[in-house]
Amino acid sequence: MSDNAFWIILQKLRAPLLVIIITYSIAILGMVLIPGMDNDGKVYHLTFFDAFYFVSYMASTIGFGEAPYTFTYAQRLWVTLCIYITVVGWFYGIGALVTAITDKTLKFELMRNRFRKRVREIGDDFIIILGYTYVNAEIIKKFISVNIEVVLIEENEDKISHFLLEDFSRDIPVMVGNALLTETLQDAGVSLSNCKAIVSLFKNEENNLRVSILTRFLNPKVKVIAKSTYKDITVSILDTDIAKAINPFEIFVKRVDIALTSPHILVLENWIYQNSDLMNKAMFLPKGRYIVCGYGRFGKLLQDKFEKHNLESVFIDEKRVANINMIENGKFIRANPDDKDTLLNAGIKEAVALIVGTQHDIDNLSIIITAKKLNPDIYIIARENTMQEVSIFQAANIDWLFMFEKILINKTSLALTKPLKHRFLKLILKKDEEWAKKLVKLLRRNIGINPIITSLKINENNAYAIYHEILDGQSISVDILLRSLNNWQENNKIVPLLIHRENEEILIPRNRDLKIGDEILFACDKKAKEEIDLIASNIYELYYAMYGQEKESPILKKLFG
Repeated sequence: MSDNAFWIILQKLRAPLLVIIITYSIAILGMVLIPGMDNDGKVYHLTFFDAFYFVSYMASTIGFGEAPYTFTYAQRLWVTLCIYITVVGWFYGIGALVTAITDKTLKFELMRNRFRKRVREIGDDFIIILGYTYVNAEIIKKFISVNIEVVLIEENEDKISHFLLEDFSRDIPVMVGNALLTETLQDAGVSLSNCKAIVSLFKNEENNLRVSILTRFLNPKVKVIAKSTYKDITVSILDTDIAKAINPFEIFVKRVDIALTSPHILVLENWIYQNSDLMNKAMFLPKGRYIVCGYGRFGKLLQDKFEKHNLESVFIDEKRVANINMIENGKFIRANPDDKDTLLNAGIKEAVALIVGTQHDIDNLSIIITAKKLNPDIYIIARENTMQEVSIFQAANIDWLFMFEKILINKTSLALTKPLKHRFLKLILKKDEEWAKKLVKLLRRNIGINPIITSLKINENNAYAIYHEILDGQSISVDILLRSLNNWQENNKIVPLLIHRENEEILIPRNRDLKIGDEILFACDKKAKEEIDLIASNIYELYYAMYGQEKESPILKKLFG
């Protein structure tokens, strides 16, 4: 039990303990002082031990009889009086004990102590999640799927109760507490060496900034993933040097920008996130007039991209007002975007695409229905604010559906659970359309439209055979891992995507010698994935892949010579 809990109990039970002690003392003293009579008619006085023994069972049970001799009337009168005094004292004490046990402060301290103990018992690396929301619940599931330990802090007890009902595959340390307090973060283990990251995706983005600053001082080695959609808050978060700011508005608008210049890069990105396969046609945006419903942070970012690509665009928003130049040039209409006449004035019949990005899902669906009636062939990009209504949006036959919640889930989980995938994605975003188109064709031709992605690290645990061959001075090329164990002269359905070394990144590596510590990312099918692991770890399979013949077992060679 923690010191805080111990002192809370002492404080709550101080008065009832004093009452019990005083009533016992009075009863015992009276029993000692009042004379009794033994079996021979002689006067005697109870010892303090005899008096304590009698009062102990009298006060708690009332009914073990008179001892050591039958009491006199004076003793019985005193016992009668003491029964009422001590029983009342015990009732008071029991009531106070029940009150103490149910005290919220005591319960919190006991829970806090158990929580701290469990956090410190975590032997592997772990990540702290702040707040239990739909987004964080999905992130937790992704962490668990790759065996990453998680610690959760949530201020709302009802949400904690809901969390405890979830069917997670492992028991997660969870505590009710204010995650914006230094003490709470320390309880969650932020100062521990195996704490690797904190996920802070509060709706109030100033809270995310506060968490980043606190973490910077508590443990500058911990990475913070923080949501931020405001420029000044983003700058402050990045200034901590330990935090990564995720802006779902900016991420999606960047995807629109990529779709207008290098759509095959976006095809690759969606494949990496497992949102679609390599045949996804939705990423190829039409050129022409765009109508955007909503002119908040999201709309302003889109405006910059449209100007960059010299695209004609009109923004519609009932509450916000754009600058005077946009209004005078017919690029902004202050009206209800769900109104038929408003859409007609914006040129819906001539437009090639409609982007619906208001903060309300029902409004977005209603605008889509109206727009489809006016222009059935229009390309529609729609914002869904919560993933709870996914089925409804899917039924609306939308060309490109974006969900900020899913963006947060994907970006956060990929960066922390699949760092090699994350590195590959960052590298390809710097490439051009021609490079991306060639890679997409290569993957389709060699593997198929939906390859799986796997990784391998060259160390003793994951690649025993290759590790020891390199230690012995043998050169091992990455191409060895591509070979089929059925016929070493043929390759499996594999495309190496990336080799990550300490100071080097090699995209689409071929004929590159491996080094200890290399991390390799592959695209392949299921059979090839199994054979990669076999070649890397089994000395006999590696020998066959290298030389095309079976390696003799030293034991069999010794036996059969």
